[in-house]
Amino acid sequence: MISILIPNRDSFEAIQLCIESIRRFTQCPYKIIVWDDCSVNGIDLKYLRECRDKGWLTLHEGTKHLSHGGVLNKLLNEICDTELAVVMDSDVQVFRHGWLEDMAQAVSSGEDIIAVSGIMKKYHTPHCYRTPIYNCWFGIIDMRLYKDGMQTDWTNKHVDRRDEPYKTIFAPYYPPTEAGIDWNRFNENQVAIDPGGKFWVKVNYDNPKGYRVLPLPPILYSKHRHFCHVTFIAFPQFDNNPKVVAERKAKFAQIKAELQRLRGK
Repeated sequence: MISILIPNRDSFEAIQLCIESIRRFTQCPYKIIVWDDCSVNGIDLKYLRECRDKGWLTLHEGTKHLSHGGVLNKLLNEICDTELAVVMDSDVQVFRHGWLEDMAQAVSSGEDIIAVSGIMKKYHTPHCYRTPIYNCWFGIIDMRLYKDGMQTDWTNKHVDRRDEPYKTIFAPYYPPTEAGIDWNRFNENQVAIDPGGKFWVKVNYDNPKGYRVLPLPPILYSKHRHFCHVTFIAFPQFDNNPKVVAERKAKFAQIKAELQRLRGK
């Protein structure tokens, strides 16, 4: 049995596409666990409650906004009770059969492999600190190794120049020219407490047991799609930016079209 852990907040049709594509293309024994982080759009919770009532998933409804990292703390550190756990954003669509079997095989291919996820590349910071940047909105974790001294707090206290919380490791890091990010926070002291660094620094720099993270096998990139970060396209503070609004509408139109296709409509 593998737990598929999904943090959700105001994802609209994206969470529907995520759930229904998992159900269609997954044979390996699994259970879906969704933590809804106080969605307010009137769509997500109604749909998720219907899924819960059908027996499709286990639903946890937050009563206080926790942030993406706070939800991961709940899902990974408190709720998950299986040996393997897939963590995916609510805007991931599964495309083909065998995706979960491939992931389980990848993480089980060596006793020292603690996780399999996307790895972008290594960046040099102004302080010459070199750390892997993991694009882990979609990955699998060996929970036995994770709990063996590697468990971490996924929340983040740092904010960028726009005073928006960083989204944790499940969002990619961008060069400073793209998001106005102050890279001074990536110095050697801060990387260890940044949510994009805490777990991975343990793996790469403070890991006496030699646990490793592997990149996703190439075959998996043809078996899933990550549409976008729905938390970004739902941010009201971008509503006055015509370019962002247009991109957001196009992305939601694509999600709706994929959902209709999946449902055979």
